[in-house]
Amino acid sequence: MHRLLVLACLSTTLACSPAVAASGDRQAATALVQANGVQLAYRIAGPAKGRPLLLIAGTGMQLIEWPPELIDRLARAGFRVIVFDNRDAGTSTHFSRAGSPDWAAIFGALGAGKKPDLPYTADDMAKDAVALLDQLGIARADLLGISGGATIAALVAEARPERVRSLNLIAANSGNPQIPMPADPATLSAIPQPSPNDGAPQVLARRLASYRALAGRASGFDADAARQLIERTVARDADPVGFARQGAAMLVLGDLRPRLAKIQTPTLVIHGGDDPLISPKSGQEVADTIAGARFMTIEGMGHDLPAGKGAAIVSAVKANAARAR
Repeated sequence: MHRLLVLACLSTTLACSPAVAASGDRQAATALVQANGVQLAYRIAGPAKGRPLLLIAGTGMQLIEWPPELIDRLARAGFRVIVFDNRDAGTSTHFSRAGSPDWAAIFGALGAGKKPDLPYTADDMAKDAVALLDQLGIARADLLGISGGATIAALVAEARPERVRSLNLIAANSGNPQIPMPADPATLSAIPQPSPNDGAPQVLARRLASYRALAGRASGFDADAARQLIERTVARDADPVGFARQGAAMLVLGDLRPRLAKIQTPTLVIHGGDDPLISPKSGQEVADTIAGARFMTIEGMGHDLPAGKGAAIVSAVKANAARAR
């Protein structure tokens, strides 16, 4: 229960994407599609006949937060890259009427062995990803998810293996309650706690502090670029608690190892050696649990996607894709 309380507190603080590298809005066309009962915003880059690669964003992350350098490299590697806003993020459907998660009720239900009353589950988010592929006419795709998006990608591979060619997980969490989370509480303690009276300046400062805290040594943190990115994300999404509802859906999953053990898809697990949120031990455990999975540590990378590491990530993803027949 202590672990759940920590995660609940983090979900009200880390309201930003783990992809903290500077990222501009590429001005690519954003389309909307109805999928699994919600409206999803998405963009596509890369060759029209390229190998489909669906990028699944982390908790609170928007499609514009994927680093352009990473998308460009993936496209040049022959992938048709699809990015989208998960439900409750960006310009996709928001469940604003549900309000903020009732953490006391959630913890009470979990403590009693009952299913918490949530507006949606992580499995619903996994079904969104599959439904998006349906709408795009894609029978099978490679998946790449980061943080909460890695969890969603893994759920897709477990429930719908016929739809996944290869699975790539960055900053993945095994859900093992024995592995401390956050991995580095001291680093994350620098992030200001939210207040009901917060205005735009306080929100900006808190998100900027989150970006800075999550970044690894290799990020070469650029405060001006991060501030500009935050301003763009706020302009696209004014819902202050959508990320918390996503976080609640992730939190109640608990230990994921029994589900991870069912995955047979060629899998690559990448983890930043400096990740202050999810311990590299958790990523290693994910790889150990999935049959045949490969594990890769990137030193100097935190809970982010630093531009300087794009080449290594794309090379590893391409190699993992080659394992899939």
